[in-house]
Amino acid sequence: MCIRDSDLFNGINVTIPFKSEVVKFLDFIDEEAKILGNINCISKSNNMTYGFNTDKYGFDMLLNKNNVSTKGSNCIVLGAGSSAKTVVKSLIDHGADKIVIKNKSIDNAHNLQNFAHTLGFNNIDLFNSNHASYDIAINTTPIGMYKEDCDNFFDIPIQDHTVLIDLIYTSKETLFLKKFDKCSKKINGLDMFIFQALKSIEIWRETNYNLDSQIESVRKQLENIKC
Repeated sequence: MCIRDSDLFNGINVTIPFKSEVVKFLDFIDEEAKILGNINCISKSNNMTYGFNTDKYGFDMLLNKNNVSTKGSNCIVLGAGSSAKTVVKSLIDHGADKIVIKNKSIDNAHNLQNFAHTLGFNNIDLFNSNHASYDIAINTTPIGMYKEDCDNFFDIPIQDHTVLIDLIYTSKETLFLKKFDKCSKKINGLDMFIFQALKSIEIWRETNYNLDSQIESVRKQLENIKC
């Protein structure tokens, strides 16, 4: 992989499973991206490559746009990959009280737990059947993107008041969101997708936009295509 010598681009986005792997190929990494250890936005200038994480901004804005307050909340994060790491940091930054991790790989779940500890946040546990309900439940896995997927992984205690968030943005009613009909607030990942993309464009063009003013127009266009 040779990013620096390529004349084909001035900026690219990176997605799973390469967000962590690409870090070692870059010349400079943004401070937020250094903490997260993963990159989803690369820019090139003067034959030097720069790495950023705009996913964190995208998720922060998803919470803000949908009036989701995480302060003092009890949260469960489904998954333990790079997206889960980004979500966990956002929850910590916004004052979550407790975080529970559910993941198929226990080793990866422990790694995410240890990451939270490095940020000074210790009230983070691995999921078990004795846990009560949650204020916010966030799916960071790709489960639901493929026809053969089943929803058994989403067997968690959910109440009417629980806010459901799925980072999958290709459907209004994802497999995760459809599983819990009684929940009144269900959010897919479209807002996060849009905001992280707009922030990437800001980086590539080295300018600032009023991103919030563009979200409704972009969302409507994408909903007609993707959702």
